Amino acid sequence: MKWLAYSIGFAFSIACAALVLGAIRAGLFIQDRAKAASGPDESSLEPFSQSKRFLGIGDWKVAYVDQGNGDPIVLLHGCPFQGYEYSRIIPILARHHGVVVPDLLELGDTVVRLDDDYRLPNEVKMVEGLMDRLGLESASFICHDHGAAICQLMMKDHPEKLRAVVLTNAEAYDLWPSAPERLDVQLVVNPLTTPFFRLLFGSRVAQRWIYRIAVRNRAVLSNEVLAAFTRPNISTPERWLRLRRFLSWQLDREHNLETMRAVDGMRCFRHPTLILWGQHDTNFGPVIAERLAHDIPGTVRIEWLGNSAHLPMLCGAVILMVEPHLFWKKFSGWHRYKPPRQTCNGRNLCIQPQSDLCGVRLYPDRPILDFV
Repeated sequence: MKWLAYSIGFAFSIACAALVLGAIRAGLFIQDRAKAASGPDESSLEPFSQSKRFLGIGDWKVAYVDQGNGDPIVLLHGCPFQGYEYSRIIPILARHHGVVVPDLLELGDTVVRLDDDYRLPNEVKMVEGLMDRLGLESASFICHDHGAAICQLMMKDHPEKLRAVVLTNAEAYDLWPSAPERLDVQLVVNPLTTPFFRLLFGSRVAQRWIYRIAVRNRAVLSNEVLAAFTRPNISTPERWLRLRRFLSWQLDREHNLETMRAVDGMRCFRHPTLILWGQHDTNFGPVIAERLAHDIPGTVRIEWLGNSAHLPMLCGAVILMVEPHLFWKKFSGWHRYKPPRQTCNGRNLCIQPQSDLCGVRLYPDRPILDFV
């Protein structure tokens, strides 16, 4: 029986050592929560992130990519990603546009304190503050996931800053986090499980397994892509602690309702809105795309991306993402766009006529996009 006791003791020792190591890497022993969660000069930055600029917006130093010249387009990434998710389309858009890609407060390389508030209203302040500092009165937007949730709040409170919008696989209503990702979020947030999850997340095998729900073709999850997605969250204990703080608000029901509170404003948003949706997304399925198209009167159509899941910009839908200027140019420009007649009651709630309820082709009398 001694061998059994020795085996149990050895396994227990290994588990305790893993717990301590995981707790250190997860930042559980960090006492100063007013310190910065990251810095602009970290040696672990991959080539894409080394090109980022930093601009002070209030208490934050916003990391952003700024390429090209012309009519501005702002790209807002999703969770738990960074601006790198648009790396394939930025150079193509930059041929015709000035492209600005900020990292959100709680993700990527934007410098925030560990005790900062990363919730959606502050994300809106960050985006608008960055636009003001860059001299952009308005811009066209391409928004994914959590970035699309930010855009929905802007539709409600600052629609004049949005010339035209592309929404793709968005967090919306009170339907986030999604059921497939909720367990992972809970494991990261829980102080008892986060040390083990942090150790597990350092493995490429585990990273591919976790991110598999975001893509249809797992071959796109190359080592380069995985490194770019995970580095901003695991390269230091402070960054993991920042991630945990952000994800804790993903589980906060009151925070989830921010996008519900934006619905009334969305129903009065008449600037051209194109919805591009990875049809195989198990996080945010087609029903959300259809509901958004119904609620946003400026919607010109839904474009279903049959070979894509949650990350269409990685899964063969690049041509649909890189030519969105066709969308607002072919529809005569946002400033000349005439939406279907709407009526708004005293509560600023637009009531869309039943004849305009959307399908895949919301307005069949308008030209169809010439995507190659």
